[in-house]
Amino acid sequence: MHGDFSRVIFDPARRFSSVLSQQGRVQLDAEINEQTAILLHYVRTLAADLLGPAAYPPDKDEDALGGFGVDGFDGDTFSVAPGRMYVDGILCECDGTDYWEQPDGHLDSDRDDDRLPSGPFLVYLRVWERLITAVEAPWIREVALGPGGPDTTARTRVVWQVCRLPLAPGSFRPDMRSAADFLRERIRGDFEPRGLLAARTRHPDEDELTPSELPPSSGYRGLENQLYRVEVHQGGREGTATFKWSRENGSVVLPVRKIDGAVVELETLGRDDKLGVDMGDVVEIVDDAVVCRAASDRPDARSERLYTVREVDYAGYRVVLDAEPADDAGQRRSLHPFLRRWDSECGEEGTALPVREDTWLPLEDGIEIRFSSGDEWPRVYRRGDYWLIPARVLTGDVEWPRSREGEPLRRRPHGVHYHYAPLAYVDPRGDDFELVDLRVPFPHRR
Repeated sequence: MHGDFSRVIFDPARRFSSVLSQQGRVQLDAEINEQTAILLHYVRTLAADLLGPAAYPPDKDEDALGGFGVDGFDGDTFSVAPGRMYVDGILCECDGTDYWEQPDGHLDSDRDDDRLPSGPFLVYLRVWERLITAVEAPWIREVALGPGGPDTTARTRVVWQVCRLPLAPGSFRPDMRSAADFLRERIRGDFEPRGLLAARTRHPDEDELTPSELPPSSGYRGLENQLYRVEVHQGGREGTATFKWSRENGSVVLPVRKIDGAVVELETLGRDDKLGVDMGDVVEIVDDAVVCRAASDRPDARSERLYTVREVDYAGYRVVLDAEPADDAGQRRSLHPFLRRWDSECGEEGTALPVREDTWLPLEDGIEIRFSSGDEWPRVYRRGDYWLIPARVLTGDVEWPRSREGEPLRRRPHGVHYHYAPLAYVDPRGDDFELVDLRVPFPHRR
């Protein structure tokens, strides 16, 4: 999540059950957030152990469908019944909606990937968590702190999206017991083997220097503690996949007032030089629709381009980008558009940095990363996958797990974590159709 955090330290393998405050000590954001993560881990693990991968509580009205029941298919859409469902222990709540009107779907009837197939398909639920700040939800900001006052906390929101998976005729037998395994194997199989990354600080070999060169300081050479974020921009395999990085965990965001051609008018240019935007900076245009559509289950899903800031009008809070934003990007105020700054470079036509495996790639100030190739099959990088790398001035190093020999270990992405649950099987048959409910109800309650 792109929050302004010092670091993220929760690890279920450590088996901590609580975080305990001590008198007279400094309070850190990472420790408070770890307590929240511990509690969620316990509650969701318990729910998943009791209910299984996905289950819903049947409605007391026997004629009601219950949470996320699919009904009313007419070839173009269907309805989703109100209620609750637990997916891997995560509570999902629906007030009742239409396929096209789901709150976090942001579907477009002009897109082939959004329209319902003419052949058999699986209706499923995709669940993940999204960070919400005062930019996306202005009510979070306390107005008593004054106009333009600082924001305080952020929120996480459970996002559920009703999706469809086209099926070849005869490739799936609608069975409640096997549907969950079939769905997860189909989707996760497209993203395996998952991309791996290692991080370190480079310690230069003085033997490589000429007599006229002074040896650079070894390790992390930055002047401040940072939380670096390495994020996959374009998904795919090596040769297609790209990445971008930020020394502020991608948390530098500037709300957009309006866009006119390549000129973007902002609410602010940032609190200071460190947390603002300047000429030469790389930015992307983001809004609610962009964030939610990024959760595509297609490995080849296209990403939005990056932009370079060419001019800055400090008096008018305007920046001029190197190209006009495509389509209606950032034009709808209701979708809370903003610019997010990245600290990496971008290539021609807004491309991010290419993923190159089995070689150490420099970020800055002595920090290096390494993407690892697959042992048998090429690794797949999913759009939005990210790794967090805390860098500390006092140690001159990054916090990254190492082997007993001191070598940095390869790690799977820290997020985004997606969860899946089958809802229904639909097979259109001319003027008729077959619809099979694939949800698992709670055990009988006395």
